[in-house]
Amino acid sequence: MDDGEKARVRFISGLVVAAFALFTFLSVTSYLFTWKADQSLLRDPAMMSQAEQVANMCGKTGLKWAHFLYGKWFGLGSYALIIILVAIAIRLLLGRWKQSLLRTFFIALSGAIVASFLLAYLSSLTGLDSAFDGGLGGDGGSAVIAWAQNLFGTVISGVLLVILLAGWVFLLGNSFSDWLLSLGQPHAPKEEAEPEESPLPSWMTESKSEPEPEPEPEPLPEPAPAPARTFPRGQTPVTDPSGEDIDVEEEALQADEAEPGFEIVEGDKIDTEVKKELPRIDNRAELPNYAFPSLDLLDDYASSRQDISTEELTRNKNKIIATLANYKIQINEVKANVGPTVTLYKVYPAPGVKISAIKSLQEDIAMSLNAKGVRVVTLEDSVGIEVANDRPSIVPLKAMLNDDAFRRSKAELPVAIGYTITQKVKVFDLADAPHLLVAGATKQGKSVGLNVIVASLLYSKHPSELKLVFIDPKMVEFSAYEKLLKHYLAVLPDSADEAEERANCIVKKPEMADKILRSLCVEMDERYELLSQAYVNNIKLYNEKYRNRKLRPDEGHKFLPYIVAVIDEYADLTMSVGAGAEARNLSRSISTSIIRLAQKGRAAGIHVILATQRPSVDVITGLIKTNFPTRIAFRTVSRIDSSTILDSPGAEKLIGKGDMLYYAGVEMERVQCAFISNDEIGKLTDAVGEQEGYKKCYNTPYYLPAPEPDSVEEGTGMIDMKALDERFEEAARLVVTSQRGSTSDLQRRLGMGYAKAGRVMDQLEAAGIVGPQQGSKPRDVLVTDFAALDEILSHYR
Repeated sequence: MDDGEKARVRFISGLVVAAFALFTFLSVTSYLFTWKADQSLLRDPAMMSQAEQVANMCGKTGLKWAHFLYGKWFGLGSYALIIILVAIAIRLLLGRWKQSLLRTFFIALSGAIVASFLLAYLSSLTGLDSAFDGGLGGDGGSAVIAWAQNLFGTVISGVLLVILLAGWVFLLGNSFSDWLLSLGQPHAPKEEAEPEESPLPSWMTESKSEPEPEPEPEPLPEPAPAPARTFPRGQTPVTDPSGEDIDVEEEALQADEAEPGFEIVEGDKIDTEVKKELPRIDNRAELPNYAFPSLDLLDDYASSRQDISTEELTRNKNKIIATLANYKIQINEVKANVGPTVTLYKVYPAPGVKISAIKSLQEDIAMSLNAKGVRVVTLEDSVGIEVANDRPSIVPLKAMLNDDAFRRSKAELPVAIGYTITQKVKVFDLADAPHLLVAGATKQGKSVGLNVIVASLLYSKHPSELKLVFIDPKMVEFSAYEKLLKHYLAVLPDSADEAEERANCIVKKPEMADKILRSLCVEMDERYELLSQAYVNNIKLYNEKYRNRKLRPDEGHKFLPYIVAVIDEYADLTMSVGAGAEARNLSRSISTSIIRLAQKGRAAGIHVILATQRPSVDVITGLIKTNFPTRIAFRTVSRIDSSTILDSPGAEKLIGKGDMLYYAGVEMERVQCAFISNDEIGKLTDAVGEQEGYKKCYNTPYYLPAPEPDSVEEGTGMIDMKALDERFEEAARLVVTSQRGSTSDLQRRLGMGYAKAGRVMDQLEAAGIVGPQQGSKPRDVLVTDFAALDEILSHYR
């Protein structure tokens, strides 16, 4: 709205307020003379009919309005309220009401109330209580006076009124009035009293006493034009009102002869008090319109929920008691905790019964129940026997995410993994895990479990707070998450265009997996540098400091999102049996990067989820198990595989289809994993991907730093001349002599170790002496004689 429109709106509003003020004045004034004639009309239900006549100048509406102001509230004090309306109208129409509107409002309203009390008191003394149908002070003032006279008597009430009047007058005195005047007025800084304007500098002016008038100097002849004078630094020529220059030095001498006064003018003191704290940095400001996906995108699976019958529970209880009784084990009580797929029967043995005696009968109990997946576990107050239900139920992810355990979780990376056997939603914090190992046989729910973890993170974290890295050697498990590129994915910055970037955002090849894992290691090291500079020891404290503006972005500090790397089929990535040296080096590099991230990534906010369907000791090594304290085991084929994952048996007794054991380093817990279908994943990723991405660099995703160059992969043309092995020339002559580019020849004939022989062979390839690796076959030798070899070696000497 421009200034012209604002002026028109202000003028129209002023006219409306002025008309209402005039209407109120006429209504109240007319009421004083016509109230008796209109008294009966006020109590008539048919007052508003056209047949009834009213004597008030402003009609029936004016009569009601005047009776409300005068009769019901303030009496003659109602005229004070008209002052408020007049002041507002003048301010809107003319802008000439010099007093503060707030002060005017306060004086008028308080005056109306005080006047109502005084007039009501006078009415009670003079017998005018019924005058004007409310007395001189209206019903409001009369009610207050009647209450005061009832409590304190007439005399004391009069004294109190005098005190009230004196207090009101005091509040309108100078000091209070000055404060009240300042309300509604713009605050201006206090200024010291300035001396009268003078063409001389302030430190040369006289004090408050006026100097004696000096005799006017005689007119001097006009001097000849002189060259322009130069003034000392900091001194400028001063011009009098007539436009002629005044010599400051001469004026200063005259002022000294007149012995001027000395005045010290102090400026405002330096104020270091912070008036207002700067707002916290909002890390979500780059995507202000981002909306979290709705739970309505997920299915309820109401038709797949099965209720276990009382008959089944009673049958299993009787069989358990009978089986234990056959071995002379007495039971006091049995309780059943019903789960979605497994029911826990809590057996309370009689005194003197050994728990080991019951646990040793696990196979016998399973045979008597004719059920699969029977496990005997030790509980705090009893022995638990887990028995699979006849008709298992699906646990929908929607129910997990809608539970208070997830919605009210204070975790940094909350994950609702499933439903426990004790009928509770299992929620854990991936940030505290800090890394997760997921293993089990094929088609037992491992891929669904990974999708449940990712979906939980998408529902709990904003794109600015979480970045995901997907490594999928099978190429089909995580393809749906490609749509999250502009919001949640972290990728390498080496793509030529957007199409290539989208094609590579889900890592599918071991070579790319090695690159991005080495890039994550670089990112981790850079984050530790930032944490060290900020004097904090974890990412949570660092981000809190950054939000509170205690870290400067111009010094390289920034908000650090959590990074979760989801690696599927770890065994395929590291498979090197029967492969050549290059594949073994790649496998070793991938394993080394994962171990580094697992050892140091927690404090930097980098977490690894490692999944495999081959839980053998050559895949899940001791180093992996040491750095992955949180583990999830789905059903395994053998007891040995269960021990490899969990360091104890039990996973081989699971029933599959999402039945799993959750182990966090203390105790194991049986959980039924939640279920999310491929269609639900598609809806979820569509809901996120269709929204506006980041505004930086045309919605670019989160870029990881470039990985450190790998000598195996990028050896050609990248050889450092000063880093050549000392036996490089000797090895080159041996290869040319034998015309065999074999690493084993260098080991056997030159006595080199495996690592040194491989490094020298890579240098020979970079120099163009041998060709690339051909699996298990020797490399081709590209140089046939020593003359050509000497020419090549001359460039490296």
